[in-house]
Amino acid sequence: MYIESRELPLKHKIPVGKTVKYWKGLEEGKIYKTVCRCGRGYYPPHSECSFCGSETEWVEIEDYGVIEAFTVVYTIPKGFEWSKPYTIAIARFGNIRVMGWAEEVKVGDKVKAFTAKDQSGVWKVYFEVV
Repeated sequence: MYIESRELPLKHKIPVGKTVKYWKGLEEGKIYKTVCRCGRGYYPPHSECSFCGSETEWVEIEDYGVIEAFTVVYTIPKGFEWSKPYTIAIARFGNIRVMGWAEEVKVGDKVKAFTAKDQSGVWKVYFEVV
């Protein structure tokens, strides 16, 4: 048995204090990861290493990556009605994996990452097959 409920859209603020460099980088066309002196890399960036606790260093990701996985989203979430079905992919860039939006990709494709605003004005990471 079910009862009818109402739709509750969720909107939240994301604290970006320690990751401002990442968000500003997207606006400048740069995609940053963080790297610890112990050798671990992080994406999304972390201000401290979760393994050894040291502060991390900001580094741009490598120029090219390789698609490791992807999914096509057909059920468009509320607030994205302007969007058609879209592809989210995971690509390996050196020692980190990056999530981004893509078109017509398959596992093993070599890609270049770039940044752009979506239709709602949010900066995102996109992949282009090279």
